Amino acid sequence: MVAARPNDIIDFETDNAEHEQEGVAGSAVEGEYKWTSPDGEEHFVKYVADHLGYRVLDTDALPAAPEPIEVEEVEESE
Repeated sequence: MVAARPNDIIDFETDNAEHEQEGVAGSAVEGEYKWTSPDGEEHFVKYVADHLGYRVLDTDALPAAPEPIEVEEVEESE
């Protein structure tokens, strides 16, 4: 697999999305993108991308984990 390094810092804004980056393109950047989902909720992702890869620092875009289910203990019969 081959991936090209970006040559530009990405900054744009549309009616329902926005993306901002700072840093050195192709080396290390920090950024944030935001968007409005079809149901009208606003979401964001803050990230860093560098020699260690792409990492999410903060987001509200991931679903919450479900609550744990309580399981009754079953007695073993002899």
